[in-house]
Amino acid sequence: MPRKGSSKVKTGCLTCKVRKVKCDEGKPHCRRCVSTGRKCDGYVPVASSTSLSWHRPRHLFPNVDDVKERRALQFFCQAAGPSLSGPMDPYFWTHLVMQFSTFEPAVRHSVVAISSLYERIHSESTSMQPIADNRLALFHYNSAIRDLKSMENEPLVLLVCILFVCIEFLLGNREAAIQHCKHGVLVLENAETLYPWTKEHLSPIFRRLTLFPFFFGFDYTSFPKLVNLDDQLPPSFESFEEALYYLDGNTVRTVRLVRRGDDYRLGDMRHKPVSSDLLSEQRKIKSLLGEWNSRFLDVLNKPSAVARSEETLCNINLKYEVSQIWADVAFEYDETIYDKYLDKFRSMVAQAAQLHLSKPHDLRVAPKFIFEMGFVALLFYIVIKCRCLETRLRALSLMKVLGVSRENLWEVAPMHAIGRRSVELEHDCLIDETDQLSTPPRWPGLPPDESRIRDSTTSPSLTIQTDAQGQEIIGRTTGFFKRKADGSIYIQNEFIPETWKVYNH
Repeated sequence: MPRKGSSKVKTGCLTCKVRKVKCDEGKPHCRRCVSTGRKCDGYVPVASSTSLSWHRPRHLFPNVDDVKERRALQFFCQAAGPSLSGPMDPYFWTHLVMQFSTFEPAVRHSVVAISSLYERIHSESTSMQPIADNRLALFHYNSAIRDLKSMENEPLVLLVCILFVCIEFLLGNREAAIQHCKHGVLVLENAETLYPWTKEHLSPIFRRLTLFPFFFGFDYTSFPKLVNLDDQLPPSFESFEEALYYLDGNTVRTVRLVRRGDDYRLGDMRHKPVSSDLLSEQRKIKSLLGEWNSRFLDVLNKPSAVARSEETLCNINLKYEVSQIWADVAFEYDETIYDKYLDKFRSMVAQAAQLHLSKPHDLRVAPKFIFEMGFVALLFYIVIKCRCLETRLRALSLMKVLGVSRENLWEVAPMHAIGRRSVELEHDCLIDETDQLSTPPRWPGLPPDESRIRDSTTSPSLTIQTDAQGQEIIGRTTGFFKRKADGSIYIQNEFIPETWKVYNH
């Protein structure tokens, strides 16, 4: 479970706490650490009434002699770590990861690799340049893998597993990232009950990570199911973090339901009755989402509630609203069903637009990569499923200004290009690079069902083609699922160009 403001933390040095041995508490250095030759990494004070605070040693990484390694660690502290969480709480990256880096070599090596890859992404002029030849990153990644093999502490294995997933995200290795996540989920099942701080700090991240196999994995059915996803909601949420923990769980259940419903929307089960177990799961999810929203509003309205950023609240609201629509239409074959939600789509886009207008002008370089899901995937869903032309064009434009170039495995460049082409195909028009109409649409209102795209699949690899003028164009092959007059589904393949200069903001 996420940390709560009223949590009680036992005193003792962090080194003993992690290794699960009794602490002698001989401040400023634990006597047990001194007697065994270990370096004592400081003490964990009792949490304040607002947040859990971990002690950070005055001198970080005093035993690191390599100049490049020290520089990478410093860059992580100052730039990469605070940015990786996107709209989510950065606590894991800025506190826990940095704390464990001081005494766990596998964590430190992983941090150096992440920092080096992250900085390389920011220094690249385009996303076509390779980052896999980063020798510093690969050396420390291999060192971390070697150290992990001798690690027996399950919570630390899980923490390093998250770092490995981040490294593979940065390298763009989908299957490797999913395999690391799969391994972590298997370890989590046992560790979650034995180590309370694991459930508090690591389980929420794994709940969000388990979304990726449903979008990027070749066989999501082989991915292990997270424990405790079927838990009933508590009568009330004790904290903002607890509310997010349950929302993430419900989102995973919702996406799993949608994937199980693929055959009813696109496959051989079209027009056939939906199985009773799927309908029962759908009713349960819809009920849980409704209960969650009521309890979440109670948390926000508490007098003692900590103020949250508009970016965080907007992201949570969009995730909740999209989950609701997902659950409602999980088995629907007719794409006109989405027209019932036009007001919801307009409201979500209006909130996102307000967030953009309210964000102060920042002279700092915007991040090009975040570990968490930000706004790209959520706005993309609105672009492809809301058939109000004005609303989806606004959402298309917001993808570029609210989204990050790469949000874990989601990339704004191909998703924006696919979204724009989807709108062009459905409304029979052309859209320029500023996301404005360049030709009048055949369907300025809601397009008919036979013109609508059911789904799409995209090649993960960029390719280069030559146009009629002999110029090279970078893009990907995308297949659009469409319906024939007789109701059958076919795939229309197209090469979708990507304009990199638009997205590297």
